[in-house]
Amino acid sequence: MAQQSENTQKSMYLELFGASNIVGVNYDSRLKPNSPWGYRVGLGYTYSKNYGLLSGSNSIRGVDVPIEANYLLGKKRSKLELGLGVNLGYYKEKYDKWDLKEVKKEDGFTYYEGVYAGEDSRSLWGYYCFGNIGYRYQPSHGFQFRAGISPSFNLGGKHAVSKSVFPYISFGYVF
Repeated sequence: MAQQSENTQKSMYLELFGASNIVGVNYDSRLKPNSPWGYRVGLGYTYSKNYGLLSGSNSIRGVDVPIEANYLLGKKRSKLELGLGVNLGYYKEKYDKWDLKEVKKEDGFTYYEGVYAGEDSRSLWGYYCFGNIGYRYQPSHGFQFRAGISPSFNLGGKHAVSKSVFPYISFGYVF
């Protein structure tokens, strides 16, 4: 028992949605033995596709790295997990391009129509900040479970990614 209390709890878990976007693998550790303060670093995968009646299709995919400071509140295995972090990502965006074609001139007005001009892509760096509010089943070792919500925001700039509130669920192992 004395040896167990001297070890800092560490865990690995698979997260679905939340700060990892679609799916991610995360490493989590307490800062020192029996500390409620900890951190997590992960590797996630993002994919989304949108269709717009006027804009065509747009898809984005890439890898991201969620980094978070967190705090566990509770005395037993069931804890309230609170966290604040940033997600840094490298993404490839594909989108439809449209051109305007002059159709006719009539009564001093020029009429145009949109013409599909093909698909284009670009690579970009992006970030967003996120919060974490959830439940964590955190034993001293063994199976770990997490579920909650992850609201996000950004501080602006050309690399800011817009995202809203996403739920998350994760399963892992404490060692």
